[in-house]
Amino acid sequence: MNDSSTKHTFYLLAIAMGLLGIASAVPWSDITGNRIKDFHLLADLVPNPAQVVASASMVVDPELEELMQSVSPDDGGAGTPSGEPAAAAATDSTATDTVAWIAPLTEAPRVDGHVVIESYTGSAPLARFREALAQSGQRLVRVAVVGDSFIEGDIFTQDLRAMLQERYGGCGVGYVNLHSEMPGFRKSIRQSGSGWTMHNILNIGRRDTVRILAGEYAEASADARSDYRGTSQAATTGAWDRSALAVLASDSCTVELINDGGSRSFELAPSPVPQLIELPGHTTHFGVRTGSPSLRALGVYMDGETGISVDCMSSRGSSGLNLRSLNRAMSRTVDYDLVILEFGINALSAEQTEYYAYMHGMIAAVERVKSIFPDADILVMGIADRGAKNGTTVKSLPTCNAMTDAQRKVAQRTGTHFYDTRAAQGGENAVVAWRERHLVNADYIHLNHTGGRVMAEEFMEGLTRSLELSAP
Repeated sequence: MNDSSTKHTFYLLAIAMGLLGIASAVPWSDITGNRIKDFHLLADLVPNPAQVVASASMVVDPELEELMQSVSPDDGGAGTPSGEPAAAAATDSTATDTVAWIAPLTEAPRVDGHVVIESYTGSAPLARFREALAQSGQRLVRVAVVGDSFIEGDIFTQDLRAMLQERYGGCGVGYVNLHSEMPGFRKSIRQSGSGWTMHNILNIGRRDTVRILAGEYAEASADARSDYRGTSQAATTGAWDRSALAVLASDSCTVELINDGGSRSFELAPSPVPQLIELPGHTTHFGVRTGSPSLRALGVYMDGETGISVDCMSSRGSSGLNLRSLNRAMSRTVDYDLVILEFGINALSAEQTEYYAYMHGMIAAVERVKSIFPDADILVMGIADRGAKNGTTVKSLPTCNAMTDAQRKVAQRTGTHFYDTRAAQGGENAVVAWRERHLVNADYIHLNHTGGRVMAEEFMEGLTRSLELSAP
């Protein structure tokens, strides 16, 4: 090999190493909301034996932090019934291979090989929801899926919605917020806009009473606007029949709503409770315009007149404990027939082998949701499998079983329903197999869009069989 070839090879190698070095320095997880894992050039050469696959959220739930601080790790279970240890829930921390193994305490029930929904209501599974579905030809049946970043971007819910609407009718994507930091990530609606300041239940002040099921609201500036356009993500997401905006007006204000048929201005009087203003008509576009800074927008709804609607309400970083402080009047803008609560990832850690304190916090949260929506079935959706990395090997985080057990007990003690998501994925080390199938992200926690569809298909199988169990 001549000198010029050697130099050429050296330059190419140097450029490649430089590009890899730059890639290592880029905070991919921050830029992409942890959809892409941070890359470190020497990570596999010098592995950290105590490394956990990174959390997908840097947001800290203050109510979870408060709960952690309120329980002493040296309590030893003092003052808790049946000697159960009062262990505080924790955010993401470092896994080690010294964590004691926790065996599954209850095996998820199955029908035809599919995990089905467990009913602790004293009656057949989802009896109220089944009754509502029987009326889907005459009215709109509403489902709320409330959770953390696991369902962010309408992942899982977009495919569940499509399957339910294919079976029971309906159109549109239901609830959407006024502003998104990553509008392109969601495939079921094209969203754009400006002039809104978002307020999340995780960081609003204690005096702020706008604590709603969706977990956030938008405060308008002097020129606020939002636009929503249908997509081809599913057969029912291209158009809808009814467009609505939920608002809270502290002073008189004007709001303009726009759809394919034209526009209409609404003059709103001050009101201490939310107002739902609607613009009927089949449309592929919905727009909101306001120049009233006194207006607080709680969200828009794009639905059919009948059939079923599935609302995706995600709050990145939430443990679910904030549901304990929901404002009843603010949260009853629309009613629900089924509320699915998907939380737990942000309260899961390697060190936490008991979740007694978190369980009781979530019992209060579920009871609050039950009191606000007394006619709805409530379903606690267990955590999915989560991976922990030791060296170059990834396995299930050993404490996943403890969290699943705590969540099942929440359903038991509140008389609601439970779905064992982790068991439906395949149980122990399922997340490793799902990663090999390219169904979860590199954090070994979050579903990608393909994984969301697979999870929704499995959930739908379990839901269908559960509804059959409640048939007369």
